[in-house]
Amino acid sequence: MSHQAEIERIDSDGDVGPLPPAVWEFDLDLGRDSDGVMNRIRGVVREIAKHQETSWPDDDYWKKVLPGWLTSSMPDLSQEECARLMAETPREKWSTLPWQFGSWIDAVRERGWKWWGAEVSGSRATVLLEITNVPGRVEAFKQILLAANAKVLQERY
Repeated sequence: MSHQAEIERIDSDGDVGPLPPAVWEFDLDLGRDSDGVMNRIRGVVREIAKHQETSWPDDDYWKKVLPGWLTSSMPDLSQEECARLMAETPREKWSTLPWQFGSWIDAVRERGWKWWGAEVSGSRATVLLEITNVPGRVEAFKQILLAANAKVLQERY
């Protein structure tokens, strides 16, 4: 899928058409501000989709263009602080640690997924990602969902 095709999919609702071979689905509770939450999610994914891995902007660019609600959800930890947290946390619980902004940017640069579609009904939504490379870095996508105030009810791959 081209970058333009992905952006068109981000901006459309409803019919997602025939599914690609590998899809990751997220069932979401969007809460009372379902339009606002979906707009926040789409806005960040749209900005990511504009850029290719080979011509990826630097971290300063991302700090300027990404919304504060997202960047503030990731502490700006030093390497030492990250190392300390990882040393203090059992490996099986590393997924519960907060994203460090630079690590998150690296994960979305090499994301391995593209937006395929979304179906929204009231305060509920299902978002579909096409997995384009294994492993797909869906944990970085989940950070967008959580920071936008969506609650992940279920995931399916």
